Amino acid sequence: MGVGAMGGALAAGLARHAHVIVEDQAPGRAEEVAAAHGVEAGDAASCDLVVLAVKPQDLADVLGHLAPRLRAGAVVASVAAGWPIARLRAALPGHPVVRLMPNLAVATGHGVVAVATDGLDTAAEASLGRVLAPLGAVVPMDEGLFPVATAIAGSGPGFIAYVAAALERGGISGGLGADEARAMVAGVLAGTAALLDGGEDPARLQARVTSPGGTTAAGVAVLEEGGVGTALAAAVAAAAERAAEL
Repeated sequence: MGVGAMGGALAAGLARHAHVIVEDQAPGRAEEVAAAHGVEAGDAASCDLVVLAVKPQDLADVLGHLAPRLRAGAVVASVAAGWPIARLRAALPGHPVVRLMPNLAVATGHGVVAVATDGLDTAAEASLGRVLAPLGAVVPMDEGLFPVATAIAGSGPGFIAYVAAALERGGISGGLGADEARAMVAGVLAGTAALLDGGEDPARLQARVTSPGGTTAAGVAVLEEGGVGTALAAAVAAAAERAAEL
């Protein structure tokens, strides 16, 4: 329900392994997303799992129209900030509720999804996990941790893109063409992500790459002098604080 940027990304990611029905209040939007991702435009309330991906300020109105249409036992998951589980439960009596914090990379199966649940039994928890697993890293957690999860999962891609843009500028300044710099940075990020996804400790990976007196050591010294690590940690804290305010 709601297929803007995030809803569309979720639809794309889920379409590879589930029967997905999309619905949107904007005329023609559901049909557009359905055609793009091979899903069905129709009644989202008819599904066993209903994902609410509308703006927080619109959610109360959407729930008013949606709740009477839900099938018995349907699980309702929301990605809306500012709607804690208690508020969702009050608006959806009799239905198990879930809060999700995904990022846009779920469209490719390489996303991150923070999950907090209420009212699901063990079997339903396992079923939800199976549905979400192809989206990327699914991380169950206490709802109280959602602000920092939002900072990492939701804002993290923006922080990494900021670093990627800086690396590109460095490459171009050194003489690389823009296309060459972008291809190399994208490859470095993808390769590093693959190593980390395999369980590599980031600090240990850095140590393995950093030979004493070598090129990486020279660059890391500049990063430390500029306080880049401290600034990134502070960016996570700032994003988490803002998420808690919403």
